[in-house]
Amino acid sequence: MYNLLLIIAGTSLFNFVYGQSNYFSVKTVTNGREFAFPIFSRATDTTTTKNINELLQLSELELLDGYQIKNIFEKVSFDNGTIYGGKVEISCNIISNNPKLLSLKFTESSCGATCAYWVRYYNFNSGNGDLMQLKDFFTADGFTGFYQTILKKRTKKFKKEIMKVDSTTRNYLLDVLGCYEVDDIHDFYIRDTSIFIDGENCLSKNQKFFGLDMITKFNLQEFRKYLNDYGKAVFGLSGSSPSKFRSNELPQLFRGSINSSLKILMVINHDYENKMRGVYAYLKYGRGIYLEGELNDQNLTFTENTDNFDENGYFEATFDGKEIKGTWTNKSKTKSLKLLASRTGYSSQ
Repeated sequence: MYNLLLIIAGTSLFNFVYGQSNYFSVKTVTNGREFAFPIFSRATDTTTTKNINELLQLSELELLDGYQIKNIFEKVSFDNGTIYGGKVEISCNIISNNPKLLSLKFTESSCGATCAYWVRYYNFNSGNGDLMQLKDFFTADGFTGFYQTILKKRTKKFKKEIMKVDSTTRNYLLDVLGCYEVDDIHDFYIRDTSIFIDGENCLSKNQKFFGLDMITKFNLQEFRKYLNDYGKAVFGLSGSSPSKFRSNELPQLFRGSINSSLKILMVINHDYENKMRGVYAYLKYGRGIYLEGELNDQNLTFTENTDNFDENGYFEATFDGKEIKGTWTNKSKTKSLKLLASRTGYSSQ
């Protein structure tokens, strides 16, 4: 479990070793030893840092800074009565903080009737605040080729790694290889010109305590031939700035309104197959409302849920990757209001 001193010390050591000064300034908000969360700023680019902070806060805290009653962790640390309860730990390690990208690793856990432990990674474009995914950096055929490299190397490393445990336990761990085969590769970070992919979330709760190294490193020479122009900019193979490129992947932050006057923020993401999930907040209140739904072609539907998991409204919209256009309907379906939201950095019509 991390604490604030470890976060500061680890970040300072990284900057010393790599001769890197922080591109974004960081303020760490804490609550006891269990909760620490970064808030980023940069005097010359408040728009980008605002986008980064809002996406992180909605995604991880379901609460925007400035709207808390007691502390910024109050919404997600509340025991909601489910099997996993509320979050009991949040810590963040800032891996890269430079003019090209901001790479972050969150370590989290929650407890209710039982406990869960997971990691989550965020890689932001430092020039425009987009959340970046590996697919953004590769041609379509290139990503297919690199994915095979990823699977082969991760499988080889994992089979070697499980030799650390006794033979009866090894069979218990082999289901991780099935997870690798369908992994969406969102758990990654970038340091210098290398990509690191973490398999921690492929382990079950009990498997996490075997002390296995689940991170696999890929050097530039292993994937440079697969890169598109965006990837070449990120990994220093061209003179282009990554800020000129936009991500085509979810999750992303959307900004818009309901009934034109009710300003909202949304973060939406693919879950699996055609399933979607997300969270949105009215800027008047700043508190997240959970969404779950489906995307079929460009038809997006969401059901919004209260903190007690009761249905409280419905979204029906079209979604083209940049804009969400449709209606919000109340629980009783007696009122429908216009919904419009667009990716930050894109203008709504």
